[in-house]
Amino acid sequence: MPTRFSYRQSLQLLFELETPLEQAIAIAPEWLAGLEWGSPRPGHPEGKVSTHIRDVLQNIDRFYCRAADRAKLRLIALIHDTFKYQTARPPSTVQGPPHSFCARVFAENFIDDIAVLQAIERHDDAYKIWRGMTETRNPMLAEVEAQALIAQLGDHLELFMRFYHCDSRTAGKSADHYRWFKRLVDQYQGCSRTS
Repeated sequence: MPTRFSYRQSLQLLFELETPLEQAIAIAPEWLAGLEWGSPRPGHPEGKVSTHIRDVLQNIDRFYCRAADRAKLRLIALIHDTFKYQTARPPSTVQGPPHSFCARVFAENFIDDIAVLQAIERHDDAYKIWRGMTETRNPMLAEVEAQALIAQLGDHLELFMRFYHCDSRTAGKSADHYRWFKRLVDQYQGCSRTS
């Protein structure tokens, strides 16, 4: 335990690192560069990515502290938003790949678990579908897109949903989009079991 504490202190992190893999990720310069990015904004009143990671990790322990996939959830939390700094551009500039894609590319240097990689890359997809529905007022299209996402996640859906739950329960976020998607997941799984 003292090693974990001194390692956290030397990096000045807001959270503990629990495994050698987490420690290896946390010394990567491109990961460290992303921790301090961010200022208070809609959906992220906490501002800095490091604070958001801390909050998601607390939710993982709150909801899934005894889950077999807790270590995977932690890896997703550590990486999922850390590359926003690489994709933050003024609205008038050409948009590159999303932060989630950059995060997955980084994660592939450390992780070969497809479920973890998929959750990192797709962590905002359900929210984006819901947001699109609220803007276009086209729930039928949103449900088709949500069903496609559910099918694409396949066997990795449960890990995705657990992370989505923890991410959506941080300060400044409404859980409406999570509840909407969870309802569709439950319906989809119910249909799958009966067919």
